Amino acid sequence: RGYLIAAPSVFRSGVEEAISVTIFNSAKETTVQIQLVVKGETVSRSHGTVLDKGTIKLKVPPGLRGQAHLKVWGNRHLAEEGHIFHNYTTVTIDSKGSSVFIQTDKPVYKPKQKVLINLFMVTSDLRPVNDRVK
Repeated sequence: RGYLIAAPSVFRSGVEEAISVTIFNSAKETTVQIQLVVKGETVSRSHGTVLDKGTIKLKVPPGLRGQAHLKVWGNRHLAEEGHIFHNYTTVTIDSKGSSVFIQTDKPVYKPKQKVLINLFMVTSDLRPVNDRVK
């Protein structure tokens, strides 16, 4: 028996993050619960059922920044086995930002060749920002 939880180390405020859950050699569905805790207070929670593997979405509230604990646990009916795993880790919550993508017309240039580029900005959910970059 074992489990694997994969989550980003940096969460973005105001964004729905995906946490991947794998439970090895699972014969039954497991209820998986997730909490995001900031300064001892639960600011977000989610849950789902997983048989072998699945993804659970967790909405990070807007306006948060800094360190938080991501707590994940799985259980079955208490009459059977109770908690089969429980763990937590520290994650960073960063403000929702944007990224800049740079596109060139060639993968490799020779000396003195003209370089043509396109720049565009996208939000953290990969939607284009309306402002034009000059």
